[in-house]
Amino acid sequence: MTDLGRVLVVGSTGYIGTRLVSALLRKGFRVNAGYRDSTKIKIKSWSSHPNLTPVRADVFDVESLTSAAKGCVAIFYLVHSMYSKGDFVDLDRKAAKNMVEAAEKAELKRIIYLGGLGEVESGLSRHLASRIEVSRILHDSLVPATTLRAAMIIGAGSASFEIMRYLVDRLPAMVTPRWVRTKSQPIAVSNVIGYLIDCLESEETANRVLDIGGPDILSYQDLMRIYSEEAGLVRRFIVPIPILTPRLSSYWLSLVTPLPTPLTRPLIEGLRNEAVVQNDDVQSLVPQKLLTVREAIRLAIDRSDHHPLSEREGRPRVDLIPEQVQKGDPLWAGGTSFYMNERIDSLASSSSVWNALNSIIGSKGWNYGSWIWPIRAYIDVLLRGNGMVEKKDPFSRLKAGKVVMARRMILAK
Repeated sequence: MTDLGRVLVVGSTGYIGTRLVSALLRKGFRVNAGYRDSTKIKIKSWSSHPNLTPVRADVFDVESLTSAAKGCVAIFYLVHSMYSKGDFVDLDRKAAKNMVEAAEKAELKRIIYLGGLGEVESGLSRHLASRIEVSRILHDSLVPATTLRAAMIIGAGSASFEIMRYLVDRLPAMVTPRWVRTKSQPIAVSNVIGYLIDCLESEETANRVLDIGGPDILSYQDLMRIYSEEAGLVRRFIVPIPILTPRLSSYWLSLVTPLPTPLTRPLIEGLRNEAVVQNDDVQSLVPQKLLTVREAIRLAIDRSDHHPLSEREGRPRVDLIPEQVQKGDPLWAGGTSFYMNERIDSLASSSSVWNALNSIIGSKGWNYGSWIWPIRAYIDVLLRGNGMVEKKDPFSRLKAGKVVMARRMILAK
């Protein structure tokens, strides 16, 4: 499709939808952003973009879907019902059938769906089996469909990535189910967004089910190790045992992570299934440069202030780095319990503030209770944390990510 027409994104306020809408607007598409709760649209960075039209699109209401799709050439279907009350499998089935009916009535040219990797023969979890069923329903439509199947998507705000982040950040040692040895082929969220848009513009991808994955095939244990290295954490000890099932592990995950249990349980149960690309046709149909796992994780955990937001020709800001936390992401996105953002306004000059901080962390120490911080650092080391930088390290050489007083520096203008 060479004409940059109007497209409908159903699930526009979700993790993928938020980032896809940003990318579509940057590329020049006109976007109908589907919503059920209009307040979620208003907090997005792209909500007032001139090419953005918020539209009500309830997947359980065919009329609203048909109305939302009117005038569009294609739809991105990015919804699931794991958050909803009731049987999410049945709800997803009904929603997909409604989407097919609406797409046919609106005479769309394409349906593009993002599903999950997994083979039926391997005893899929209900979550992955439901994703495959939804794909089949969409492909039975008179409207040409494209399904992209992905394993773990790496980026701040991705539920599967955040589960891993919280586990590694909070647990210096963990007893895990055997699924930590399951092979997976994670993919960076920026590559997912790239594939979604490229498939829209490529007629050759119509009526295809395409597997997408990054260049690395590795176990979840390897993934945790790479994350701990990129996060600057000391080595984590992981002991897999056969008696701890994914279902049991989903219960204690609710104690370790702030993610909602209805979301984590089906994701964790799906980790027993190997998630590796079975065909690489997508690489020849819509080739792109793939980020490695390490590169994607590095972007996802980077909280420094050197990734600006664009503001061209007077347009509202549109987020540039999909792996970064975006405006409107859930509160648990980005490892919130280990990152506090506080602001203090001061009438003092920037040089005075800098000198005061230099004296605190440099030679003079805190005005009160400086002896407490070394104790705090030793406790941190015992818990396999970062500890504390030596005082001889000049403050002038500190930068974002540097450990100071057992804390990580986040510098902002």
